[in-house]
Amino acid sequence: MTVDTQTEYRKNRATLSYGLIGFGRIGQRVVRCLAAKNGSPTLVAVLVRPEQKAAAEAALGASLVHTSINSFLAIESAVTIECASATALRNYGISILSSGSDLLPLSLAALTDRDFETDLFAAATRGPGRLEIPAGAMGSIDFLSAAREDALRSVVFRATYPAARWRGTVAEEMIDLENLTSAECFYRSTVREAVIKFPRHINVAVGVALAGLGLDDTRVELFANPLITQATFEVEAEAGPGPARLTIYGRNAGLGADPIDYTTFSLVRALCRRTDRVIV
Repeated sequence: MTVDTQTEYRKNRATLSYGLIGFGRIGQRVVRCLAAKNGSPTLVAVLVRPEQKAAAEAALGASLVHTSINSFLAIESAVTIECASATALRNYGISILSSGSDLLPLSLAALTDRDFETDLFAAATRGPGRLEIPAGAMGSIDFLSAAREDALRSVVFRATYPAARWRGTVAEEMIDLENLTSAECFYRSTVREAVIKFPRHINVAVGVALAGLGLDDTRVELFANPLITQATFEVEAEAGPGPARLTIYGRNAGLGADPIDYTTFSLVRALCRRTDRVIV
């Protein structure tokens, strides 16, 4: 690395910019968390729907808020976080990568569409932007990526929700939620099939699948439990280094409350790793 290259590298690290697509609960927490950290990446643009513009401007100032993808991309942020919706990821993901911005997407249910999955990965391969899949609500799933190096052969993702949280979904056709008295598994399938049926409940399973065996070879088991008030996620894997199991418990929160899970903090960590001098 030449002296000039070293100087440019240090400059880029010190001025890392990020853009945000979506400014809901997760987006707002990401902004607050990063703003409280010394030397953290700098927010330079936020893309929201027109009806959300006034609220976003009140929180961030008019100069940061965009309602057009073209004006958003013109800011040329180094990294773009998508925390809006699967529709937003489908509409903008490829353009973001083609613009040169790296992409950290959360709405991974969009990848259950095989054509879009292929196209997004192809866009990342072409670059210049890179695609980085955050761990999301699982907190850390690096062990799955590591296990791919040595005979990863089985991955099961289990999601257990309070029974009431499955109301209004096709789960009502599979299990008697009203008269359930204990935890019960009501659905088993692949990640791709499960997320298509329950796109708002197990989006996190796509990240698990991509870290390991893929959407079609990672198994899903869904449970309803009337005795709990927050979700539990579990990943169980078999690989050459030995069996592994990771369990994440959500906060004890009411059904209408914001659970504040690991999703926000996985994004914060992914960004800070790009500027930290010591990376753990």
